[in-house]
Amino acid sequence: MVDAINPIDLVRQQTNPATSTVGGQTLSGDFNTFLKLFTTQLQNQDPTEPMDTNQITQQLAQFSTVEQQAQTNKNLLTLVKAQQQTQLSTAVSYIGREIETEGNTSTLLGGQATFSYFLPENGQTAEVIITNSAGRAVFKGQGSLDKGRNLVLWDGTNSFNSEQEPDGKYTITVTATNAAGEKMTVDTRAVGVVTGVETGEDGALKLTMGDVEVPYDEILAVRDPIYLDLGTDNAENES
Repeated sequence: MVDAINPIDLVRQQTNPATSTVGGQTLSGDFNTFLKLFTTQLQNQDPTEPMDTNQITQQLAQFSTVEQQAQTNKNLLTLVKAQQQTQLSTAVSYIGREIETEGNTSTLLGGQATFSYFLPENGQTAEVIITNSAGRAVFKGQGSLDKGRNLVLWDGTNSFNSEQEPDGKYTITVTATNAAGEKMTVDTRAVGVVTGVETGEDGALKLTMGDVEVPYDEILAVRDPIYLDLGTDNAENES
């Protein structure tokens, strides 16, 4: 006589994604395993204490539940993959276009870096400081004072020594006051032209703007790119 076993527990172990990578595609194999174990259990049961028919019915019902769960997981995976393909197609269309995300880091590329910031009301002062990856200030100047979205276009010229800064990541800090001289909360944004699209190891979609990676779900706006006119100021306003 063999000890009583529950074939369903073994099937769950094989179909549980937390304990195994085996998915719905092996469900038929799991069912065969279940039948073999179940038949063996019946053949080796104690004749004086046969299995309860209720227990047999319960095990069959449990396997049916496992089968339904595995099929549900398979359908969800299909939906997720379809959504990822749709996102990928959309993201590819962003290449060459300008996107805006939360943050304060943009890429200086080809003599232009773009940032934006939002003022809750018209300002009296707005000091813009741009620092390089080492934290050293390379630009300091006055930004636009209008309520709403203000755009900063920087050509990479160091305002302290007039030298051209190399391409790379740069960070903006904006300190602003209102008409009463009170400090305002400034919401900064990272702006850049999409140069590539890639999928991470976790399946998450990312867009690249030079050296900066942006998760697809963090995109706040998509626009046609604005290119710096060297004959204008570095800071502009867009309502």
